[in-house]
Amino acid sequence: MSAAFSGKEATANYICTYVRGVLRGGFLHTTSERGEGYIAYKLPKEKMGLKTMWPIACGMLHNSTLKRFLQFGIAIKRGGASLQDRMDKEKKPYIFVWLVCVREQYQGQGYMRKVLDLAFAEGDRLGVPVILETDAKSKCDKYVHLGMELTGVRDIGEFGKLYDLIKKPDAEKQQSVSMEASTSK
Repeated sequence: MSAAFSGKEATANYICTYVRGVLRGGFLHTTSERGEGYIAYKLPKEKMGLKTMWPIACGMLHNSTLKRFLQFGIAIKRGGASLQDRMDKEKKPYIFVWLVCVREQYQGQGYMRKVLDLAFAEGDRLGVPVILETDAKSKCDKYVHLGMELTGVRDIGEFGKLYDLIKKPDAEKQQSVSMEASTSK
């Protein structure tokens, strides 16, 4: 996504507005009170309202140009259907991860796994996969290392590549949640 902006400062400004939007919408989760890591995700059938989308849209427009975003959108379209597009077309439920972030002082200490486990646990509980896309091979490799599976790479021309990843629900955990629910009735 950073390729859609004119530089590091514009990208950082957009990310700040993005975080404000997902926080306002109730989609941002953290590892603990200390906030070592953050993840933003949307559950199946959850809707993003205006209070989520407005800051994000404003951040996009203030930190790039309409022409650049149109070029970016066309490149994404030419890159082919995303995993999210395919799942929507097949009407399959999923959890979509928008953002994964570990604060610098906590990197290399296992917090990326902890933050992803928040979404993975929800996926196991609901019996649905967790999906995300990323724009860097190095990030893709980290997600694969943490249990996700690469399902496709989309070439978006001058903007680079997008990597689609999925973590299917753990059948054993899903089964134990179902057993707990049936025994508590």
